[in-house]
Amino acid sequence: MEFEVSISDEGATRFLEQLPQALQDEAEATLLFVLARLEKEVVEKTPRGVGGEAGLAGSWAGEVVRYGEGVMGVFGTPFEYAEPVELGRKPGKRPPTEPLVLWARRKLGLDERQAKRAAYVIARAIGKRGIEGHFMLRDSWTMLEPWIRDELEGIPDRAQRRVSGGAF
Repeated sequence: MEFEVSISDEGATRFLEQLPQALQDEAEATLLFVLARLEKEVVEKTPRGVGGEAGLAGSWAGEVVRYGEGVMGVFGTPFEYAEPVELGRKPGKRPPTEPLVLWARRKLGLDERQAKRAAYVIARAIGKRGIEGHFMLRDSWTMLEPWIRDELEGIPDRAQRRVSGGAF
């Protein structure tokens, strides 16, 4: 059985002109998909505190950013305390008390004066004993990395199908 394919110069030119945009579009779609899955996994592994889902767990977000012909996925949280929750804190370094005051007011139902006292005691205890990390980012990445690599490696083939008129 013989198989022959021919592409006219005009068809090849059109294909090559459309391919960069298709690659960028497919990269963006893939990164949005990957970031959504990463967010789901990280949120499930994030400990719940004062804000429940609205606290650290609810703050994780991913975004796809286009720059020139490139596409980049960004994932994170605006909360500074995410780092010690992720990595833990070794003994000897006392955390700031301000976030703990809010925690003590909400979680323990204390008034402002009592919350400040409690925050000081808690910060001192954390400074003395440290805290264990939860490693929600590390563990989620480790679990998803093979799948993420497969998704990213599939971008060129899916972009080619976009240009060729095949199914996405």
